[in-house]
Amino acid sequence: MEMLGFKSGYQEVPSVAQEINDVEKSDDFQKELDGGGGDLSKSSANRGVLLVAATLFLALSGLALYSTSALGRMNPLLSATSGGGEFDDQQRFILRDFDKAKPMASFLNGLGGLWGVPMWAFYVNRGQGISSFGRQNKDSAIAKFVTAEKAYQQTPFTGFRTLVKGSREGVDFISQPFFPSAQPIERNIMIGLNEMEIEEKDTTNFLQTNVLYFTAPNQNFPSLVRKTTFTNSHPTSDLQIEVLDGLAKLIPNGLGNYNIDAMGRTMEAWMNVYNVGNAQTDGDSVTQPFFHISQDTADQAQVRLIKDGYFSLAYLDGEGQSAAHPLLPFIVDPSVVFGQETSLTNADNFFAADASAQGLARGPQGTTSRTPCAFAASPRLSLRAGESITITSVYGYAESLETYLASYLPQVVQPTYAADKRTQARDLVEDMSERVATKTSSAIFDAYIKQDFIDNVLRGGLPIPLGSNGSDSPIEGANRAQKVFHVYSRIHGDLERDYNYFQIDVTTFSQGPGNFRDVSQNRRVDVFHSPFVKDFNIRMFLTFVQADAYNPLTVASTLFKVPTERLESLLDSLSILEPLAGEGSRNFVRAVLGRPFRPGQFFRDLAIANIQFGLSREDVINRIVAVSTQEFAGQFNQNGYWADHWTYTLDLLDSYLAIFPDAEESFLYEPDSIAFFMSPAFVRARINRYTLVQDPSKPGGSLVRSYSAVAMPGDADYSRERNDAINAINSDPNLLADSGAGNFYQRARDYSVFRVSPLAKLLLLGVLKFSTLDPMGMGVEMEGGKPGWNDAMNGLPGILGSGMPETYEMLRIIRYVRGVFARYGRPVNVAVEFRDFLTALDSALNVYLASDKSVSAEFNFWDASNGAREAYRQSVIATFQGTKASISADYLVQLLDKIDQKVSVGIANALKTTASGLSPTYFYYDCSNFVMVPVDGSSGLKVVPKSFTQKTLPLFLEGPTRHLKIVSSLEERRKIFQAVKSSPLYDLALKMFTLCESLAAMGQDIGRMKAFSPGWLENQSVWLHMSYKFYLELLRGGLYEEFFEEIATGLVPFMDHRVYGRSPLEAASFVVSSAFPDKKMHGSSFAARLSGSTAEFLSMWAIMFAGQKPFSVEEDDKDLVLTLQPVLPTWLFDDDDQVSFTFLGSVNVTYHNPSRANSWETTVQRYTVTLVNGQTAVVEGSSLVGDLALKVRNHAVKSIVVELA
Repeated sequence: MEMLGFKSGYQEVPSVAQEINDVEKSDDFQKELDGGGGDLSKSSANRGVLLVAATLFLALSGLALYSTSALGRMNPLLSATSGGGEFDDQQRFILRDFDKAKPMASFLNGLGGLWGVPMWAFYVNRGQGISSFGRQNKDSAIAKFVTAEKAYQQTPFTGFRTLVKGSREGVDFISQPFFPSAQPIERNIMIGLNEMEIEEKDTTNFLQTNVLYFTAPNQNFPSLVRKTTFTNSHPTSDLQIEVLDGLAKLIPNGLGNYNIDAMGRTMEAWMNVYNVGNAQTDGDSVTQPFFHISQDTADQAQVRLIKDGYFSLAYLDGEGQSAAHPLLPFIVDPSVVFGQETSLTNADNFFAADASAQGLARGPQGTTSRTPCAFAASPRLSLRAGESITITSVYGYAESLETYLASYLPQVVQPTYAADKRTQARDLVEDMSERVATKTSSAIFDAYIKQDFIDNVLRGGLPIPLGSNGSDSPIEGANRAQKVFHVYSRIHGDLERDYNYFQIDVTTFSQGPGNFRDVSQNRRVDVFHSPFVKDFNIRMFLTFVQADAYNPLTVASTLFKVPTERLESLLDSLSILEPLAGEGSRNFVRAVLGRPFRPGQFFRDLAIANIQFGLSREDVINRIVAVSTQEFAGQFNQNGYWADHWTYTLDLLDSYLAIFPDAEESFLYEPDSIAFFMSPAFVRARINRYTLVQDPSKPGGSLVRSYSAVAMPGDADYSRERNDAINAINSDPNLLADSGAGNFYQRARDYSVFRVSPLAKLLLLGVLKFSTLDPMGMGVEMEGGKPGWNDAMNGLPGILGSGMPETYEMLRIIRYVRGVFARYGRPVNVAVEFRDFLTALDSALNVYLASDKSVSAEFNFWDASNGAREAYRQSVIATFQGTKASISADYLVQLLDKIDQKVSVGIANALKTTASGLSPTYFYYDCSNFVMVPVDGSSGLKVVPKSFTQKTLPLFLEGPTRHLKIVSSLEERRKIFQAVKSSPLYDLALKMFTLCESLAAMGQDIGRMKAFSPGWLENQSVWLHMSYKFYLELLRGGLYEEFFEEIATGLVPFMDHRVYGRSPLEAASFVVSSAFPDKKMHGSSFAARLSGSTAEFLSMWAIMFAGQKPFSVEEDDKDLVLTLQPVLPTWLFDDDDQVSFTFLGSVNVTYHNPSRANSWETTVQRYTVTLVNGQTAVVEGSSLVGDLALKVRNHAVKSIVVELA
C-alpha cells in the first residue's frame, strides 16, 4: 500500500520553502493554525520560530507526525499543514467554495429551548444549503425529506432559491445566487454551533449574497428563520435589484413522505393554499399564505379535516425600525415564476424583460391542485455602493389559520424578532456547552469539546432537575427529592441515516425516544458535568434489565403521575385561573394530571384549552413534579435482543462512583428498589431455536441454524402464561404508558411489582451472561437473534455466532460484584428462582473445574449451563413467585471466583485462535454432529447438538479494544496496542484504525457487512465510534504517549478538513479507509455528528482534565477525598502555562504548569480554592479532604487553581 504524505495522513508534504511561502501569503495564518481564536504565542517573532521549528521537524521526521520521544512537546496544530480549517470572527467554521467541495450533509440542532417548540432542518453543501425542514419527523416536512444522494442533486432546484433582476448604470442583468454555474464564483459556507450561513461573491455583477439560517427557540411554535442579505460590492456605482426569494417546492401539511413519493401526482389533488384572497381568480396580494391539504387522504368512512398547516412570511429587515414589519407578497404558484419550465432551472416568466417581482405576485396564480412554492417578492430596491438590504423570511407551523393570524404572526413581525431569536439560538447552545467549557492552547480543540457535547446531548439528552428542593413545597407529602428529566435527545435519523425514523416532540421540554444502546452510552458522563443526576441513569438502565438479562430496544423519556391522594392539594397550590365557566379549568387540569404525563405534553394540553395560572410556569411544573411519581418508560419495539446492550451498564455505575464513591454501599444494597422490565418476546430454548435448513453448497445437505431466536405473541409456541401476564400488566391501573412505551414491570404471583436491590440485579446480569458462553467457553452467544455492537454482523446469530467483547464485559461485572461482596461482607436477597439457578450453575462449574478442560468438557459445561438457564427462564416466564432467598457474601465470593477461573480459561484459549495473539471478536459454530429427537407437544423432530466445530472470523478492532478493559498489566496493554498497530487493522496511509481487516474470505451469511465494499460503512472503514473507543482504552490504560500520538491523526479536530470533507468540529460515523477501491474517496467522512464517538470523546475529556476517579473515600475515617489527576500534554498548556476546564458543570479549574512538563510527569503541589461566597482556602498537597471536597461536589466552590510541579 502506497504511503501518503503528512497532512494528517492524506496529502503530499510540501517543501519547507513552500510551507513558509504559503504562510506568508495568508492573512489568517494564526487562525488557520489554531482553528481561529486562540493565540499560539505572544509575538509574531515567536510564531515564526514555532513555524520554522515545526517545518524543520517535519522535514527531519518524514512521514511521522512526531516521534514518541517528542511526544507532548509538539502540538499537532503547530503545523501549517494540519488542515485544521479556518474560522470567522464569530467562531464559525468556513468551508470555502463549498459547492465545489466534497458533498456533505449535516443539520441544524433542532433545539427549541426548554420553553420552546423545535423544528428540524437538514442541509447540504449544494444550492442554498437547506434541503429539508419540518416538525416532529420526516412525515411532517415543509420542504420534503429526501435522502442525501437526492439532496445533493435536488436542493439547488427544489430548495430555497433566489432570483435577481438587476441593473447597474443602465445595464440589466439576471442572476441566481448559489445556483449551479460553470462560472468560477466564490461561495463559502459558515457553520456555527446553532446556525448556518452561505455567502456568494459575484464579482461579475458586484453582488454579494448572504443567506443565514437558524431555528427560532423559546416560542410555542416551530419555525425556521432565513435572512437573505444583498450587498452592492461595487466600490462606486449604485445597484437596482428586484428579487424573488423563497422555497421552490413546499409540501402542504398533512402528507407523509411515502404518499408523496409513491402517489405524488394524485396527492396534489388534496393540496391547497389558504388565506389567499382572490389571488386565484383576479389576483391579490398574498402576504400570509397558509399551506395544508383539505382532508386526510385515508380511504375510510370517517372523514378527518385538516386544519393545521404551514405558514411563510417575509419582510424587508431594515435598521432602526420600531413598528411591525410590513409583509412582502408571495407567489405560491410555481408556473407564475417558471412558466412551463418544469425542471425549475430557469425562471422564464420572471426573467422576461417586462416582468416585475411584485407585478407577478399581485397577478392571478393557482392555489390548489399543485405543489406550491413560496417566493417572497421584493419591490425594486436601490443599493448605494457598499450598502446592504435584507429579506427576512420565516417558515413555520400553526395549529390553525386562526391561531397563526391571532397569536404567531404578531410575534414574528416584531422589529427585533429575527435578531432576538438569533441571539437566543446562540445563547441556548452556549449555555448548554458551558458545562464542559475548556480553555487550552488550541482553540479548535476547545471548540470541538463544545460541539461534541452538543452532539452527545442530541443522542443522550441534557439532564435537568425538576421538582422542589425540599424547602418550598406547600404540598403535604411531597416527594422532596429533585427528579431528573432529560431533554433534546432523539433517535439519530438524518439525510444519511435515512434508515431511522427520527422523532422530535413538538412540545416544550422536547425529547424523542432513543435506542437503548445509544442513550446508555451517551449518558455515561452525565454525572461528571451534572452531579445532580446522581444514580438516576444507572437505576434506569438496571430497571430495564429483564429477568432473562435482556432489555427493550426503545428508551422513551420518563413519565410522571400525580397520586390520587395528592391531587386536590396540588390543584389548590397551583393558583388556577378560571377563564372557563365554573370550575372548568380546575376540572380540566385535574383530568390532565389524572393520567400519565410529560412536562411538554402537560403544557401543550393546557395551552390548547387556554388554561392560565397565577404562578410562573417554572413554579407550576416544579410543584407538580415534586408530588408526582416518576417512572421509566421503555418499549420492546424489535424482533430480537441485541447481544451487547447490557455491556454499557457498568460504565454508568463506574461514572457514578467516580463522583459519589461514598454512596456505593447504600446504593447497591438498597432493598426492593429495582424492578424488572418485561417485554412480550422471550428467547426460545435451544430445542425450539435450532432448526435444519438446506445447505446451499451441498445438494441434499443440511445446516443447523438459529433463524427464529425469539417467540412473539401469535407464534405457535408462545407461552400462554406469559400472554396472560402481559395482559395483566397492560390492564393494571398503575401502569404508566404513552405511545407504546411505559413501565411494563414484571409481577410476582400476587401481581405486585417484583423488585430487588441494584446489587442483586448486577449479580443476575453478570451470571446469566456467563451462562450464555458458547460451546468452547469463549464468546457470549448471540442467542437473542441480534449481534453485538456491530449491527452489520446481522447474520452471525443465525449461524450460531458468539462474541468476545461481551465476554470481557461480563467478566468486568463478575469481578466488580465479587469485589463488592468481599468488601462489605453482606448477603444479598435474590428471587428464589435465581437462587435455584445459581445452585445448578455452581454444580456444573464444579464438574468443569475438576475436568481436563478438554473440548468435550467445554461442551458438557455448555449443555449444563444452558439447561440451568432455560429452566430458570421457564420458571419466570410469566411471574416471579415473589419469595426471596438470602445468599451469603462468602458463598458468592467463592462462586464468582469459580466463574472468573472458567472465563479466564476461555479467554486464554480465544487468544490462541489468532496468529497475532490479538483477541478475536467473533466466532461462529458448525454443527454436523446432532440427533433428531421427538419433543412432547410438538409435531416433528427437533435438533439436539452433540458437538460443534468453531470458526474464527478475521480481526475486528472491538475485540482488542474491549480486551484492554480487563488487562491489568501496563506492559501487557502496551503489547496489545503495538500488536493492533502492526496488524491489518491499522490504515498506514490514513494513520487511523479500521473496524476490521479484510473479510474477503468470509461468506455472505455473516451479515450485511459483506454487501458493502471494503472501506465503506462497517466493512473495513474507520468507524469513529470504535476507533474512539480504542483511543479511550489507551488513555484509561495509562498508555498516555501512545494515546496522544494516535489522536493526532485520529481525532476529528486534528484531521485535514479538506479531505475529511466537513467541519473539523463535527464527528461522523465513518471515514472511508484505504481499502476502498476509489482512491479519491479515501479519508472522506459520512453520516454527520450523531455518532457514538461523542460519548467516547467526553469520557476522554473527563479523564484528561480530572482523572479517572476524582473522588475517593479514605479507608480510615471515610472522609471524602478529591484528587485531581490530569493527563495533559505540554502542548495543551497556553503561553501562561495554564489549562482550564469546567468541573462538575460549574467549578472552574485551572492547572498552572510552570515546568511545562506533561501533567502525568508532575504532581499536584497546591490547591487554591475560592468558594461561592468569596472566601479562599489554600491547601498544600495532592488532595482536598473532607469538608472542602464536599463543598466542591455540592457546588459551593466557584474556582480552583491547581499548581503542578
